[in-house]
Amino acid sequence: MNKHHGKGFTWQTFGAIVFSFGLAIMLAACGQGADGPGSPNGNNAPTAQPAPSSTTVNGSNVASGCPSNVVMTNIPTKANVTIQESMAKDNIVAHMGDIVEVRLPFGQKWSGPTASQGVLQIQDPAGYALQSDHVCIWRFQAKGSGLTPLNFTGRAICTPGKMCPLYVQSISFNVNVQ
Repeated sequence: MNKHHGKGFTWQTFGAIVFSFGLAIMLAACGQGADGPGSPNGNNAPTAQPAPSSTTVNGSNVASGCPSNVVMTNIPTKANVTIQESMAKDNIVAHMGDIVEVRLPFGQKWSGPTASQGVLQIQDPAGYALQSDHVCIWRFQAKGSGLTPLNFTGRAICTPGKMCPLYVQSISFNVNVQ
């Protein structure tokens, strides 16, 4: 075996340098795609939201329980504040300019605001169906500050000529816009 003591270059040194260089390149590339760091496709640019699309389906409100015949296939923009049925007793806080979205599940005949309420300006269509999530949606934009109640009622969806439970479920949400 040939040992070299001194300042000379050996094949072992060369191999260690090549290995270290390759390892450094691999580690530097972690999390980066062809276009740079970020998402799996390597693109840091924000993903474009598809344009909202809807159709009017006569009678769709009977099956879903939503008051509107409008069926959205995708939502316009993500809401800043999302309210669900279980939040009726919660303190709901929004800020001026926020989009406030109320989502009530299919399975009841819902009714709710059809006009602006207090500092919450309604966005049409009110009470449309979002098939993908099986919910009826009302959207508002906060245009001032203050406490605004939003009142909704749910009834059984009844088939003509068949027995049907008689009830009215009342739900109120208090939205405090700061």
